[in-house]
Amino acid sequence: MSDTRKLDLKLKRLRSLEGDYRSELKRAEDEYDRNFITREKFLKIKAKHDKKLERLLPKVRRLQHLRNKLRSRGG
Repeated sequence: MSDTRKLDLKLKRLRSLEGDYRSELKRAEDEYDRNFITREKFLKIKAKHDKKLERLLPKVRRLQHLRNKLRSRGG
């Protein structure tokens, strides 16, 4: 398997995780707006997923940069 293919698979998995985290945040925000959960619970969920996104996004950027570099070098 080529290096770019491996990076594509890693990026796909990481972007899927990012989408899951963002959808959980949206869901919690919607539940808070509809008064299904309390403000404290919403803030707890938001802090948890924001922390996960903060750790994930630099990895995605680094892999994206590396993949672009490999593609430009490889033709």
